[in-house]
Amino acid sequence: MLSGILVAALLLFTGCTDSGTENKNVDDQAYINEGNGEEDAVNTLQVGTKYRVVGIMDELRDGVVNMLDGNYWPDALLSEEELAERTGISSNMYENYLAEYQHTEAGIDMMILIEAKEDEIETVERYLNEYREVLLNIYENQPQNRAKVYASRIEIIDNYACYVQLGADISQLEPAGEDAMVAYCQQENERALHALEKRILGT
Repeated sequence: MLSGILVAALLLFTGCTDSGTENKNVDDQAYINEGNGEEDAVNTLQVGTKYRVVGIMDELRDGVVNMLDGNYWPDALLSEEELAERTGISSNMYENYLAEYQHTEAGIDMMILIEAKEDEIETVERYLNEYREVLLNIYENQPQNRAKVYASRIEIIDNYACYVQLGADISQLEPAGEDAMVAYCQQENERALHALEKRILGT
């Protein structure tokens, strides 16, 4: 399974996607197709169209975006099939999900939110941790990306498994070393998790 996830992750982060394949899950709860033809997002309901997140996932995402104040860079969605291919998390494990990543080859910012079924939360958490280990191996020789993955957090909040791998532009911190990049990304991830916790728990 780990080797399969590794191959899928490599395809995702090297930009090798099948642009001729449309998602079949047109009723997915996490997002809808606006159909305006702007080509600024990939792997949405229809390649080459914008999308917007709807429902509870919209509220959670908005909380993080507002908290990070412009430093939220994920801009493309994974379909149910793509989420399963890359992480092993299949649709029978959750009620709802949002899996959003930065679609440029230069960036790996990502947020995955899984509203897990009651008896699947531990399995979902394990798969997310395994996926994180795969990414650590992929970016072992890329200091900025390695720092972002190393600083990423997987947190269980109520019945949500939250994987935040954020930080936006850390290029100016690279001369200061990996510890400085990791510390900054950890701070951003903590801010994101704080926003998610407030909205999920209603505090």
